[in-house]
Amino acid sequence: MPSTKEIKRRIKSVTSTKQIVSAMELVSVVKMQKAVGKNLASREFTNLGNDLLHNVCDEIVLTTHPLFKNRTMEKQLVIVITSDRGLCGSLNSHILKLALSEAENNETDFIAIGRKSRDLLLFRKYSIVSSYESFSDDLEYKNIIPIMHQITDDFLADKYGKIKVIYTHFESSLSQVAHTVQLLPFELELDPEDNQNIIFDPNRQDIVTTMVPRMLETRMWQYILESAASEHSARMVAMKNANDNAEDLIFDLTLSFNQTRQAGITREIAEISAGKMTLEE
Repeated sequence: MPSTKEIKRRIKSVTSTKQIVSAMELVSVVKMQKAVGKNLASREFTNLGNDLLHNVCDEIVLTTHPLFKNRTMEKQLVIVITSDRGLCGSLNSHILKLALSEAENNETDFIAIGRKSRDLLLFRKYSIVSSYESFSDDLEYKNIIPIMHQITDDFLADKYGKIKVIYTHFESSLSQVAHTVQLLPFELELDPEDNQNIIFDPNRQDIVTTMVPRMLETRMWQYILESAASEHSARMVAMKNANDNAEDLIFDLTLSFNQTRQAGITREIAEISAGKMTLEE
């Protein structure tokens, strides 16, 4: 059985850890609230933009616009969005599992957004064409522009047949789900009756030419926001669980300390009594 001194040292160590975890939980709560607010506001904007794009596009657009055309080459580009830091439960592992499955089935290049995806892909010696960091802590729309230029240029140059994004969709603070979506070629399911009575000015083709690149950026921005909200939510939950576990451990250690101390006191009393009886004899 450990001594009271050792138990006190462990209680002090766990208490210090609990204070750090509590501070990290509070920071995660603030970041989560900010990220979720941006995400939900942008999600509504993205949905309305997709609805508008459905009204503008027709079958002719889908067969002539270069961002809608299907390519014959099998090589693909996969954008993997993870966090830069750990301590967020199984969030990154689900994303990386999807990324590895894509690499096994096809000839694949990667763009790594987040240090965790970059490190794993480098360790597995996969082809990384570029990597980016600190997206979840600096949620600015301008940060995705270089990525979108690179993606669009490579696709239009017929370097890749498909471009996909693997990200974490934010459902709630307790639920985040990893998804794989196709970014390019652009996919739309049209209903011919939706826009048959709409008159466009300027013409439909000019509107699509201007709108499609912006919607492409908006979708990518939405995936970044979903991943950021998921990361901070997962880290908040992980820190809360760690905080609760620390409290349970402190309780158990305190109980063990009291039992050990009481056993020591009882032993000392027994020794004193035994010594007194020996002297009386």
